Amino acid sequence: MHLVDQFVTRREQVATWGLSYLAREYAAVRQVLGALSEVAPADRDALVYRSEGQDQDALGRPDLVGEYGGRRWVTVEGKFWARLTPAQPCRYLDGVVEGGVVLFLCPSSRIEPLCDELARRVRSEGLGYDDFAPDGTGLHVLTTAGSRHLVVTSWPVLLRRIRESPGAAGRLDYEIEQLEGLVGRLESELVEWSRAGLEQGVSRDSFRKAVTTAGLLFEGLDRDVRLTRDGSAKWVDQKGVYYRARYVVNPAVRFYAGFEPERWSSGLPTPLTFGIWRDDVPAEARPQVYRAYAGAVRRIWARSDFPRLEFTPAPEAARWWWGPVPVAADRPADETRALLTDVLDELIDAVAKV
Repeated sequence: MHLVDQFVTRREQVATWGLSYLAREYAAVRQVLGALSEVAPADRDALVYRSEGQDQDALGRPDLVGEYGGRRWVTVEGKFWARLTPAQPCRYLDGVVEGGVVLFLCPSSRIEPLCDELARRVRSEGLGYDDFAPDGTGLHVLTTAGSRHLVVTSWPVLLRRIRESPGAAGRLDYEIEQLEGLVGRLESELVEWSRAGLEQGVSRDSFRKAVTTAGLLFEGLDRDVRLTRDGSAKWVDQKGVYYRARYVVNPAVRFYAGFEPERWSSGLPTPLTFGIWRDDVPAEARPQVYRAYAGAVRRIWARSDFPRLEFTPAPEAARWWWGPVPVAADRPADETRALLTDVLDELIDAVAKV
């Protein structure tokens, strides 16, 4: 997973650096961020913001912090597709005062799974047992021990709140427009694919993009009640490098999915593959599982954006029964996510019934 962070996190920080600049330069931004906490309204403009704060007591390294009178009221963490660190969110919550806020900014498609993961971590540390609740304005709020607030929202929601706040005119409006453009490019770059990009295969830019697309696939599979994740997603280097997660489809079958760079080419224009290791399937169940795999894989590819490239299932005697996971070409990000969520449904259903 550290490789994912190297490809993604630095680009994500550009957006939070931009927000940090706006918070230092414009009172309207300080007012909007401060209002998420319980700092006195008269003190919001006095909050001093700085990037990448580092606590003396190892409470983590947030992207942006806002402090007043030596007390931390606001912590902001930008998340596009990078994973949570061990310090998030509980150590960040420890770092803000009573009534303070820890704000996570992420793409709208990640809000629900991010809220679920954050709430699990809060419960595991005994800092609260509630779930996030939407406030009707685009914020999702969870109040934890010590009246500290955990808030999740999207970049567009926050930037819109700033743009619509009193005093957000003139140059600030122009600055917000620039940051909106940057955030929009980052979000769409990570989940939208052109036909040419898929047919090109691996490049320096497409490698990073493929990793984050695999993350979206994992998020969809994680929500499937027929599957149980078996460990964390990880990089594997065994006669080929790939990034995969493993799931249990039923008590007898393990199912692998992820990014397999070496297979990605113009002849197989998708970075994502799935696989069932034959030796993971009990001998008595292999004929049924193989028939489910062989029938589903043909239909999966026939429904893709590249049906002219016929895919032949692996033979029954092969060690791996694998196939491509189609990625939507020249379509909006929402359609890409929907395809990743739905494309393996038929295969999983067939295997689960064996």
